[in-house]
Amino acid sequence: MDKPLVSVIMPAFNAALYIGEAIESVINQTFRNWELLIVNDGSTDATEEIILDFEKKDRRIKYLFQENGKQGKARNLGIAHSVGKYIAFLDADDLWVSNKLAIQVTYLIANPEIDLIFSQGYSLNQNEPTDFDVLVKPLWTIQDLPLFIEKNQIPILSVVVKKKCLNEVSNFIEDLNIQYGEDYYLWLKLLYNNDTFCSINNRLFYYRLHRDQSTFNKNIAAPLIKMFELVFDSYENHSHGKYIARRIKWFLFEEATFNSTFELLKKIFIQRSMTSFVLLSLCSRIPLRRLKTKILFKLCP
Repeated sequence: MDKPLVSVIMPAFNAALYIGEAIESVINQTFRNWELLIVNDGSTDATEEIILDFEKKDRRIKYLFQENGKQGKARNLGIAHSVGKYIAFLDADDLWVSNKLAIQVTYLIANPEIDLIFSQGYSLNQNEPTDFDVLVKPLWTIQDLPLFIEKNQIPILSVVVKKKCLNEVSNFIEDLNIQYGEDYYLWLKLLYNNDTFCSINNRLFYYRLHRDQSTFNKNIAAPLIKMFELVFDSYENHSHGKYIARRIKWFLFEEATFNSTFELLKKIFIQRSMTSFVLLSLCSRIPLRRLKTKILFKLCP
């Protein structure tokens, strides 16, 4: 049986420090039938030179460039130029174990009803690995959406997915307000499209942690709040809307998060009607009337 082609999409922005290791972890895969599409997202360091050097040595590596448009747009550009049956994702500072693609492609071939597979792995903090766990489950369907929303456990670097499924839901959203959460939004769209997922026990990746990830970053908090608002707008008529609202709770009402994203929340409350307060009441123990009073008090000087 011919082995299917896997298109690996790697967005890269000022990634010169680590991208060589990331590329090597793809080259070292025991599964050989892959192409690697690296999208330079407007880097100003030596990222381009490093990519071009690898491209000269391996015809499976393809270089693409875009003006800085963030990772959602970069991944979509890679998908648009890909020719594989399956799509996999690896950021330019992360790593795969050598049998990552072999294990997942073998599973997908043996289980053709599965559209997306993901796995456990390791977090890498200053070269010290610790377990990165996910909920291992042989089948995720739309019926498991409440559980999925509560867990949100799909590390994008662990994913292999059928390209046709991505195309059916228009790939990643490119709204710059939703970066850092565009992958979560994509997984929701796939589940609502009745695609099936599988999570496996193997540890197949190394996700590199950086110092600025040790605390909640306001530059990440605001896009995530915006992303959750968009999810609720899209699916508020579905029975699982309340689970999405509960998911928002952590971001809105934890003290550090609320303070760092207050300006965005203020815009949401001003622009939207009572729906905003209903949404918030679902994800807070505060009764709706008291919650509304509390927010209006804070909004009014």
